[in-house]
Amino acid sequence: MTQDKTSDGRSTFNELLLGGVILLIVVAVALGVGLFILPEEHLPLPELQPFARVAAEKDFPIGAVRILNWGDAVILVVRQGETEYAGLEGTSPSDGCILDWDEASRRVASPCTYVVYDLRGNVVTGLTTTPLRRYQVYVRDGVVYVKG
Repeated sequence: MTQDKTSDGRSTFNELLLGGVILLIVVAVALGVGLFILPEEHLPLPELQPFARVAAEKDFPIGAVRILNWGDAVILVVRQGETEYAGLEGTSPSDGCILDWDEASRRVASPCTYVVYDLRGNVVTGLTTTPLRRYQVYVRDGVVYVKG
């Protein structure tokens, strides 16, 4: 018959090894379950998710703008009114500059070539006819999202 403990009461190497393997398995399962139940906004993968979190509605005042880097895209989200939002391409298609929001005129402008766009993405002034890409914006449970 084998003894489980040495004569001085300490565990054998095999018991310690088995305990370590069991502990490692428990930690791996707990980590997998934890990653599975995390909300998706904590694990944004633009290639796999069609929507991106912009901001909480309470932190996004009327007339404000948020710039969202989502994968290779830069998206400009403007809160126009209590329930109205505009989602536009955040870089000018003519020069590649990141666009600026002018709250006074309610327009978007390129600081590089001074092309001005309205909130529908149409060119208002400038030497281009290429409009901005538009993105769908929606609110769910008090959080603003944009569809990519």
